[in-house]
Amino acid sequence: MHPAELVIAIQLVQCVASLVLAGLLWVFVRSFQQTFLFHWALSATALAVYLATSTASLAIWWAVPDWAILRLVLASLSLAAAYPHVAWLLMGAWEASRGRSLVGRRWIGVAVAAALFGVATSLVLPFDPDAGALRNALRVDLRYALTGTAFVCAGVLLWRAQRGRGQIGARLGAIAFLLYGLQGLHVAGINQWTRAGGSAPFYLGYVNLLDFLFQSLMALGIIVWLLELQRLRTHRIHSELTHIRQHDPGTGLPNRAMVTEQLGEMMGQSGPDRLAVLSIGVNRFSLVHQVLGWDQAEAMMMETADRIHRSLNRRCVLGRLSERDFLVVRPTLDDPIQVLEWTEQLLAANSRPLHIGDQEVFVSLCAGISLFPDDGASPGTLVRQAQQALMRSSRLGRNATLFRDLSQREAEDDETSLKLEAELRRGLDEDRFEMHYQPIIALSDYEVVGFEALLRWRHPQRGLLSPAAFLDQAAEIGVLAELEQRALQLAIGQLRNWHLDRARRRLRMSINISAQKFQQADLVEQVLEVCDQFAVAPDRIQLEITEDTAIRDLQSGNDNIRALQERGIRIALDDFGTGYSSLAHLRELHVDQIKLDRQFLNGLETDPRQRELVRAMVGLTHSLEMEVVAEGVERPEQMAFLAESGCDYVQGHLLQKPRAADLCHFRMRRLAVV
Repeated sequence: MHPAELVIAIQLVQCVASLVLAGLLWVFVRSFQQTFLFHWALSATALAVYLATSTASLAIWWAVPDWAILRLVLASLSLAAAYPHVAWLLMGAWEASRGRSLVGRRWIGVAVAAALFGVATSLVLPFDPDAGALRNALRVDLRYALTGTAFVCAGVLLWRAQRGRGQIGARLGAIAFLLYGLQGLHVAGINQWTRAGGSAPFYLGYVNLLDFLFQSLMALGIIVWLLELQRLRTHRIHSELTHIRQHDPGTGLPNRAMVTEQLGEMMGQSGPDRLAVLSIGVNRFSLVHQVLGWDQAEAMMMETADRIHRSLNRRCVLGRLSERDFLVVRPTLDDPIQVLEWTEQLLAANSRPLHIGDQEVFVSLCAGISLFPDDGASPGTLVRQAQQALMRSSRLGRNATLFRDLSQREAEDDETSLKLEAELRRGLDEDRFEMHYQPIIALSDYEVVGFEALLRWRHPQRGLLSPAAFLDQAAEIGVLAELEQRALQLAIGQLRNWHLDRARRRLRMSINISAQKFQQADLVEQVLEVCDQFAVAPDRIQLEITEDTAIRDLQSGNDNIRALQERGIRIALDDFGTGYSSLAHLRELHVDQIKLDRQFLNGLETDPRQRELVRAMVGLTHSLEMEVVAEGVERPEQMAFLAESGCDYVQGHLLQKPRAADLCHFRMRRLAVV
């Protein structure tokens, strides 16, 4: 085989190997999003272009020597790729070793300048037969020398950057870079030696095999290194996820699950020591949250956690149980009274003002204490008992309370409250909340015009519960917003199902919302989003608010009402007449509908003054261009009087008790016998 044929074959193999390496690097670029990989991928691509065009040029020289112009074009293309290959290699090595990125026009200019330099070296005396030595020196020796120097520098940078990290792939890659660079310098030296008259070494025709060997080693090192980086990144992500699962995101303290687990470990190692379990609560947290907002409230909790942590010794464990509560586990030999005194000193030392933003906030703490092994033998029991004692401290305004000092009835009441909280959260997770519907009848034609949606909790032991049994507790533990959002979706989703029947498309759904939800800035967006989700027109939705909700901030309340009405959502004032200043605010509240409370219907049959009062309220409401709905209609006489008085709509048990959707009636003729 002619030496040129061998060189052509080896370069073709190198070209394919470079393309494979470039493809792998581009895959890793998408995975890691690192600029050093981007520059190395460009470098490998440029190397493949160089080898392809160089091989083509050599093949034309071997097969068709007279095609000098085409060889010149290919030589220019090959050198235009060879020098950017070197530039991108050095950029990537510098980025990988320093952890910084080289991006911007300046570095693009460096690559362009390198390409132009390569083209310039190919155009020096391209057709002069007497300038062959100069052309070889510029096109071959200079390229080998610069490429070799670049690879040696890159190898040194990578080796120094990876010292002490124990990554085999990075070390292998650095060694391969060094060997490939030394090989390039070695070839440049041999060429200069032979041109100076020295004898060529016996292996000169096979130096390209060494290039291929070191190139393969370099590719192997890079791939192993990147796989190691992928493994380390996966391990880091797993560690971060584990940390997130086990720690509170605001304070960084162990969360309830982790601190309970740590308590269990300490119980197994406590020996003769007691373990004092302290549930520490921040007084008036809800007020701070409401006034200053979530971010400021979290800043207060972070500072408070830091204060408490600095007050504890290394044997103590500090965690966060909930938004306002911390948990401290303290090994101790003290008796219960001494533990109580120590706790009160801890609270006193950390109950002092904080500066949150521009606001000074006085932080006061209270605590509940349970003791192992005195009060319980399981971590969950001890934490629950500490929280029960904390609730008693908070209610009575004490600093600290021992669980052992609670009466049996107090403990049972608190345990019931805690149990209800757990059941509420479980009920949400298990979709145990459902909607029942009560029809609203137009007295003009006795047709069903809509339904009021009423939330129910299908408790696994206590049966079907009305909101009075759980809404206050839901608000206290912070799940009311989730409950109301679930109710909104269930009610509007059911309205969509009814609208599939053409005869029911004019039905309207009335949905009760709390003061908390009414005050949310994105209430309109929330309602519209659910309407879009179920393809229900907003003008088919009516929100019911109480008078106290509306007048809590009259200006803000009217702004919210106006914003809802502009999108077609109607507003009804529920339980009207039960507030202390209903008539004073009726003129100022621009609602669509007034719902008379059921107490106005009591005694209608026998009390003339009550009948006159209802007539007057209906007339007054109509004069303000509002509709009137009477709730709690239970007797035919009441409905007859309301129709005579001009009341617009009625609802009540006479017509239909709240029922599941599939049991609802839609015709008055059937309702009359319910």
